[in-house]
Amino acid sequence: MQPTHLGPYTISASLGHGGMGAVYEAIDQTTGQTVAVKTLAAHLGDDPGLRRRFAAEIETLKALRHPCIVQLLAFGEEAGEPYFAMEVVRGRSLEQLLRSGRRFSWRETVDMALDITRALKSAHDHGVVHRDLKPANLIVPDEPGAGAAIKLADFGIARLFGGAGQTMAGMIVGTAEYMAPEQAAGGPVDHRVDLYALGLVMFAMLTGRPPFQGGQPTEVIERQKSEIPPRVSTRSADVPASLDDLIDRLLAKDPAKRHASALAVGRTLAAIATQTSAAPATVADHAPPAEVDLLAQTEHFPRAASPGGTAAPPVVIRGAVTDRDIPADAQTMPMPTKAGDLAQRLTEPATDGIGSSAAKASRFTTVEDMQRVTQAEAAAKQRRENRLHAALAIVLAAVVAGGASLLLRPPTADELHAQIMAVASGPDADLRDARPLIDRFLSRHPDDPRAQAVRDLDRGLDLDLLERRARRRRMNDGDMPSLEREYRAAMAREDESPVACIAALEAILVLHADIRLAAAPSSDAAVENDPALWLALAQRQIDKLGPRADQERAQDVATARATLAEAKNLATQAASATEGVARDRLLDHRRSLLQGLIEIYAPRPHVADAVDKAKALLDGP
Repeated sequence: MQPTHLGPYTISASLGHGGMGAVYEAIDQTTGQTVAVKTLAAHLGDDPGLRRRFAAEIETLKALRHPCIVQLLAFGEEAGEPYFAMEVVRGRSLEQLLRSGRRFSWRETVDMALDITRALKSAHDHGVVHRDLKPANLIVPDEPGAGAAIKLADFGIARLFGGAGQTMAGMIVGTAEYMAPEQAAGGPVDHRVDLYALGLVMFAMLTGRPPFQGGQPTEVIERQKSEIPPRVSTRSADVPASLDDLIDRLLAKDPAKRHASALAVGRTLAAIATQTSAAPATVADHAPPAEVDLLAQTEHFPRAASPGGTAAPPVVIRGAVTDRDIPADAQTMPMPTKAGDLAQRLTEPATDGIGSSAAKASRFTTVEDMQRVTQAEAAAKQRRENRLHAALAIVLAAVVAGGASLLLRPPTADELHAQIMAVASGPDADLRDARPLIDRFLSRHPDDPRAQAVRDLDRGLDLDLLERRARRRRMNDGDMPSLEREYRAAMAREDESPVACIAALEAILVLHADIRLAAAPSSDAAVENDPALWLALAQRQIDKLGPRADQERAQDVATARATLAEAKNLATQAASATEGVARDRLLDHRRSLLQGLIEIYAPRPHVADAVDKAKALLDGP
């Protein structure tokens, strides 16, 4: 049943509906503004997973305030039914233009792609991946000058970077013709899936269709994962080589080979745009005027049919957000997300049609309310900081005035030691902060009973500096000392095998034992030129890697034992097999397992017993 009211909105018409909800045309009774209201279907309102997904879309849109992104206006809940209101735009979707036969010159494509990269940069800067960038979600306004030449819509399956999301593992979401390979495979995705989709959109604008199409979505998905797309220049002859190269790079199967960010793509597009001084044509010059409702353009909410059985005509409403409200590359201020942070506008409880009030609570918040609260919080925070700074200035003046004599007096050994320990024992200890104190203590109090402990801290700081230097320096540096080269080669095996890394480090200690036994070097020796310090760093890494090496050894032994058990089981099966072919297959599998065990674990002493048993089994009957 179509609602009559949602919060301050009076519902006037249905714009579209789908399995999860509907979109309505509505009037805000407090402002007179006409908006589009998206709701979650009433029978799904008690599904926690769907409510979380709906709430996630609202949270995503709250953070995105950019003229190239369709704007969220308000959100709320009426009698337990969540909803949100958005601007609508006069214009056509890019998909409608392409289906009508519209083709875009390379200049038009570059100009519109620049706006898309601005929208993507804003989203990515806020940690949001759209995941469904396609022509149907790109709206071309009839009046581009009112805010942007194109607007990005429908963040229904958008996802935060690193977020758990609502999508089950292995589930594929998106549109097959505009889906990145890693997204089509159901694996982890990041912002580079949007860059791949941008390449597909530009390809379609220049050629009339995306590179991969098929009768079934599964066929298209397989082509996205494995088939190399054609160069756009093979289908559109007047495309500059630089634009052809850009699109080809965006469509790389390996995300690492694409551009690093939307900003990088935008800079490349801007450089391509300078190749001509001619004024670019606008979409309005070639497309007949048409009217489209923004939120009804998604496949999640197909347009509702009219009583006669045909699709209802689109409703056109002027959007409320323009470039006068938001700078072109505005960075959104943080907004409160907890209900208690806002002075919410309460609405009258909805009725069930026969006069009884619904039991569930209602609430309503506008984006303007959020901005006012955020600005008020920022102003209050600034006032608190100003008061704190003033108080600190007074205290500091008092300390300077009253403690000048203490500052002129050299600190005692106890005072220096206490300051050093305060830094060294802190939760975020960084001994670099204590270096001046350590040097002063050792120079003034070298015979203090605590001097050796302070020297140990000094030595530890040298090791930290040396370790950071080893990570930063390039391996092919010709001036690298041999000991450093040996250390770096050993540490290169850390990820491969902690056991192998420890063995290489221990070999360095044995090879240079004479240095370890020699007297400590002079204190003025450069850190990177101190062989004893390199060996001390090797010993520290051995101690640090010990637990991981123990775990690796235990895993190797367990795997080897399991392999021997499997080989024994195969031998038992082969002995009881009645057919010669089956027996030979089992014995071949057993032989492969034993040979693999020997080849993998022969160099590892901690698995020597299992390797010997495997060799004996291979030599036996």
